[in-house]
Amino acid sequence: MTAVLADAAPATGIVWAYRFHSDGTAELIPNEQADEALATHGEGWVWVHLGLADTRCRAWIARKAPVSDLARELLTGPDRHLRLDILGSEIMGVMPDLHQEFAKAGDDLVRLRFVMTERMLITARQQPVHSVEVNRRAIEAGKRFPSAISLLDAVIDHFADAVGRMADKLGADLDRAEDHIMHDEPANDRPHIGRVRLQAVRVHRQLSQLRTLFHRLEARVAADNAQTGRAIRRLAQKLDSIDHEMSAAHERARLLLDELDAKMTAVTNQRLFTLSILTACILPPTLVTGFFGMNTKDLPFQNTDGGTWLALMVAAIAGFGCFWALRRLRAF
Repeated sequence: MTAVLADAAPATGIVWAYRFHSDGTAELIPNEQADEALATHGEGWVWVHLGLADTRCRAWIARKAPVSDLARELLTGPDRHLRLDILGSEIMGVMPDLHQEFAKAGDDLVRLRFVMTERMLITARQQPVHSVEVNRRAIEAGKRFPSAISLLDAVIDHFADAVGRMADKLGADLDRAEDHIMHDEPANDRPHIGRVRLQAVRVHRQLSQLRTLFHRLEARVAADNAQTGRAIRRLAQKLDSIDHEMSAAHERARLLLDELDAKMTAVTNQRLFTLSILTACILPPTLVTGFFGMNTKDLPFQNTDGGTWLALMVAAIAGFGCFWALRRLRAF
C-alpha cells in the first residue's frame, strides 16, 4: 500500500519549494512543479525542503532528486553523525539544529540534511527544525537570497544565534545558582546545575564537531570558489565564538558543582562536629544518671532530702566538666 501511495503522488512528501530569481527574490512553487523547476536551466536557483517522515518523500529522493547516489544515501540514511563532504559540484552534509516546537525553538538537537549545488539546495529533516522555519518566514516577509550558499549561511547563522541565546539562558541560570551558593542556600541547586551542565556539554559536543568540519571544508572550497570559502569561514568563526561561550558555561557549571560539594561537605562536617561535641558533653551526665538509676542498696542521696536535686547537680557538674575539658584541649 505504501508503494502505491508513493507512486501516486511522490511530490506530496515535499514540505515546500521556492524558486529564487537572480536578484534573490523568492517565488513559492507548487510541490508538483518541483521536478520541472529543478530540471530547468536558467538564472536563479531552487530550494526544496523535504520531510523524511513521509515515505513518499523518500520515494521522490530515490527517483526524482537530481543528485548523486551518495547524496541520496545521505538524505535518506539513518546516520546521525555530523558530516560535510564535497563530491564534484555537490556540497552535502548533516548538521545539527534545534527542534521547532510550535512557535519557538526547543532545547532538543535534531538533524538537518542538505545537498547543495550552484543552482539548487535540497534540505531534509525528520522533525521540524528551527533555523529552516525562521528563514522560511523571512523569505515570506521578502528577504532575498541570491545564492544557495547564502541561504545555507543564514540557516547555520540562525542556529548559531539560537545556541547563543541558549548559552545566555544557561548563564542566567548559573547566575541564580551561584547567588544561592554564595548566600549559603545551596540545598536544591544540584539537580538544576546538573541539567545546565548536561545541556551545555551536549551542545558543546555538537558545535565542536561542526566547527571542525567547517574549518576542513573551507580549505577545500576556498581554492575553487572564493565566495563560498569566505561564507564558510564566517560561519566557522561564529561557531568558534558560540562554542567558546558554551564551553565556558559547561566549565562554570562544573566549578559550581565543585563549590556546591565543598559547601555541602563543610555544612555536613560542621553538623557532625556539633553533634560530636553534644554527644561528648551529654555522655558524663548520662553515666551519672545511669549510676543513680541502678536498683541497688546504699545508693548516694537515696534517703537524703533533696537527693534528686543533688543527683541532678552532679550530672550538670559532670557535663560542664566535660565541656571545660574539651575547651581546655581546644577541641573547638
